[in-house]
Amino acid sequence: MSTPAGSLPAAFWELTKPRLSFLSVLTALAGYFCSNPQAPTDGKVLVSLAIGTALAAGACGALNMWMEDRADAKMERTKNRPIPAGLISPNYSLFFGTILLCLGITLVWYGANPLAGQLTAATAISYLFLYTPLKTRTSWCTLVGSLPGAIPPIIGTAAKLGAIDRMGWLLFALLFFWQVPHFMALAVMCREDYARGGFKVATVEDPSGKSAARWALIFIIPMLFVAGMIATEFPRWTSPYVWISFLAGVWFFKLSLDFALPAKRAAAAKPFFIASIIYLPLVLLTLTLNRVF
Repeated sequence: MSTPAGSLPAAFWELTKPRLSFLSVLTALAGYFCSNPQAPTDGKVLVSLAIGTALAAGACGALNMWMEDRADAKMERTKNRPIPAGLISPNYSLFFGTILLCLGITLVWYGANPLAGQLTAATAISYLFLYTPLKTRTSWCTLVGSLPGAIPPIIGTAAKLGAIDRMGWLLFALLFFWQVPHFMALAVMCREDYARGGFKVATVEDPSGKSAARWALIFIIPMLFVAGMIATEFPRWTSPYVWISFLAGVWFFKLSLDFALPAKRAAAAKPFFIASIIYLPLVLLTLTLNRVF
């Protein structure tokens, strides 16, 4: 996405990676509402969770761009980001991200509870100091990066209960497994870009995409198993979540099989990636509405 020259507010907004930040907020709220629906909803905690998670996630985006500004400048899909485009200096990005992160962790810590605040801090630390540096060192970075991406639901659970219940852990597992096929589709689509940026993702180390397809299939199977385990939380098989998660899972799995075939991989990568983007919000939104109502 290109930021209009001279549009400083838009540049700072882009610095927060708003789409990824929105996903973090969505999954944190899913964790809050889906865990123990009998527990009362606290408005102050809910607002603190939503705003604090958004600030912390946006901070991670800004600090990630600060850490990877040279790599971003080399890649087509990221060369127009605020720092390589010259709209925001690296120092401003560092300051902006640091302030947002401190505010986000503080808001969740004191607005919800210390456990939720600690998990928010753990998300940022693992994303910035484990996943980000590993991207230029090993293709295992994807697996490591799935950890911070899966923590937001248990932040929501912790904010509501002061502990993590079974549903919280199931949502953590769902997100952990989902991220691998989601990223592998992107890795096939953007292989040349990742190579230019110096990122050792699966498709850079194995340009055929065979390794990426194998990882996608290996992880989508337990993801569907976890979605099935969540379905056991509902007493009736007529519950909307049960059927929507089943049908969405069948669709997603079918595309993973296409992605696994060498002759279809290149053509299947984009539909598979789009399916991953649709699958997660659809399943989480259905689950949340089904648990609440």
